[in-house]
Amino acid sequence: MNRRLLIKESRTYYQRYYRLVALAVVLMMMVLTGSLVLGDSVRGTLTDRVSERLGSAETIVATGTNFMSNDIMQSPLMANARGYLLVDGFLSDGGQLIPVYVWGTDCDSVPYGEAIINQPLADKLHLDLSASAEGWDGALHLPSHTLVPSGSLFVTKSYATQMRLHVSAVKDVKSGGNLLLKNEQTLPLNVFVNREQLAEVMELEGKINIIMSDDILQEDALAEVWTPEMSGIHSRGNTLTTDRIFIQDDIVLKLNPEAKYFSYLVNDIINATDTVPYSFVTAVTEWQGSPLTGREMLLSDYAAAHLHVAKGDSVRMSYFLSKDLKRLETREQRFLVKDIVPLEALVADSLLQTEFPGLSNVERCTDWDSDLPIHMDRIHKEDEDFWYKYHQTPKALVAYDAVSEDWGSGFGTATALVLSDDGARDLTMSDAGVMVIHPREDGIYAAQHGTDFSSLFLALGFFIILSAVLLMQNVLEEMYIQRADEIGVYRHLGYTQQNIRGMLIREACGVIAVAATIGVLPGVLYSSVTLWLLGNVWSGATHTEGFALHFSIVTVLISWVIGIVICLISLLYVINKQIKQGV
Repeated sequence: MNRRLLIKESRTYYQRYYRLVALAVVLMMMVLTGSLVLGDSVRGTLTDRVSERLGSAETIVATGTNFMSNDIMQSPLMANARGYLLVDGFLSDGGQLIPVYVWGTDCDSVPYGEAIINQPLADKLHLDLSASAEGWDGALHLPSHTLVPSGSLFVTKSYATQMRLHVSAVKDVKSGGNLLLKNEQTLPLNVFVNREQLAEVMELEGKINIIMSDDILQEDALAEVWTPEMSGIHSRGNTLTTDRIFIQDDIVLKLNPEAKYFSYLVNDIINATDTVPYSFVTAVTEWQGSPLTGREMLLSDYAAAHLHVAKGDSVRMSYFLSKDLKRLETREQRFLVKDIVPLEALVADSLLQTEFPGLSNVERCTDWDSDLPIHMDRIHKEDEDFWYKYHQTPKALVAYDAVSEDWGSGFGTATALVLSDDGARDLTMSDAGVMVIHPREDGIYAAQHGTDFSSLFLALGFFIILSAVLLMQNVLEEMYIQRADEIGVYRHLGYTQQNIRGMLIREACGVIAVAATIGVLPGVLYSSVTLWLLGNVWSGATHTEGFALHFSIVTVLISWVIGIVICLISLLYVINKQIKQGV
């Protein structure tokens, strides 16, 4: 008997069963292949996003909450680098405010008053600049003050500064339109403007806070060209101040200063029923060679006259403090008046005075721009007269140790330092918050070696795969039950169990192999549809703008082999079971 012909005839005779087997195999392969391709596609998309958000940059120099002088860009080390002034902003469109990243750049030749946006923002604004030569006009809302870290006391968080812009073009992905420093997959909404204009509007002339270089820059090489002055740390003689108002505690501890100063706006200085409202007070460790300790206070003659106090008396002082930078509390302390000092002496000492944006640069107290709950009705004409003449000159000095814990925060614990020598030369870039990052390698590694998305999608489709395998087994079992007499005939004709098993396997393997190969195509379609759903219908869950299909022949071959192995194991199980029952 010709076994090959027998197998062919049996396959044709039992084709109604084999059609169901083929359907089950195609369903299993569709989910199996689709899950593996989905995993590749998600990983590939995440890898592509790394290149999109970094452009050609291999090194990023970030200043954190600080800023850096643009003078550093004149160094030969920055030959292939670009300096940016990056801030958060809002774009007005039809009565709504759209949060955007504002990139002040001088490498895109953006004229004053013009702007370039990326494609996701163009889609958000429903703009098609290719079909419109007129462009689009809008208002860009920017933080009013940014030299002082956002969230610190006395500084408004309002977006009070505006730029009128004419959007004239869209910057594509290849040109760096989707630049993003955060390690996230949501496509950014970017606005690119002239850096000089942005710096002028925000009063940050000559400042940058991001450097992106196409070279791999090492921290040691950058340290050779960096100076504390570039990060706004000013050392004049033996005194040190900073553009960001507050000197970080790490710097204070490292420099071990001879004297520390901390200017603060207090709510009240009180003696019985007499009150001096809303006054600047400076905490000092010593003044003019005389240390202040415990609860000691030096009171200006101006404040002493208004409070009717003399040397040796005690007064109360209340002030706001920010608990964990979240809750605003009012605290009160009592101080002993160690001495009464002339106001002119306090005016003459510049270290006692600190300029707070929104407070110091106005002519009247009622023009203060702060998020603090200041009651303007408590300010009288004599307070306005003092402010007009002396501005942020302190009305009192208090012991630094008595208030430093309350007044200090993560932004800093002093506003000025007096050093024993030029200690600023010991400061490093990390002390000033400057970080050198090589994000591409880390980003790609995280994208490719993070969550195993193939396993995730296989787990989601596990019950479909299991159902398909069970369907195939049930159909095969039903067919072999119908062929019990046939298997018995083979035995009487002298066929061994191994011969019978081999014939049945060869008979089914052809169907399984063809069905598995056909199932690859709907598997790719399955992954494409799922990717579309993830990027559109389910975008709220994925928080991304969509995924691209990444098709790999190796992945398809792996899924095909895995599918064949699963089918063969199931086939052998059913055949062995039926042969043993037949015996």
